[in-house]
Amino acid sequence: MACGNNARPGSADALCSASYEPRELVDSGPLYPPLPAAAEGTRGENRSTDAAAIKKVAAAVCGLPEPPPDVVCTAELGPSYRLRFVDTAGRTTTLTAAAYGCQFVRGLGTERVDARPLWAALTAAGLPTPPVR
Repeated sequence: MACGNNARPGSADALCSASYEPRELVDSGPLYPPLPAAAEGTRGENRSTDAAAIKKVAAAVCGLPEPPPDVVCTAELGPSYRLRFVDTAGRTTTLTAAAYGCQFVRGLGTERVDARPLWAALTAAGLPTPPVR
């Protein structure tokens, strides 16, 4: 795993390319927004080094649609998940996927929406996911 000054930032271009070669996926969550007088809730990190499963997760997230300009989402709050993809060249791409409202996914350059295919791919990879609505 790349860390410290050895970490090289990745990009959506690398993650979403046909030649993407994954090394590790770290799924952190669920993460909850901090509430007054409450501890921030996190279930911890789960890792996968199954390259085929990670490629499926990357394909699911890269295939998510961009939101339409007139998208309307509820004002609810809920958990989100942080996904850190590391490729064989040591590049890291970190995404945040909301499990509430329009289920926005951020970190690909352009925001994506409706993370249900991502949750299905994470479940197939044996990683924790929110209940699908």
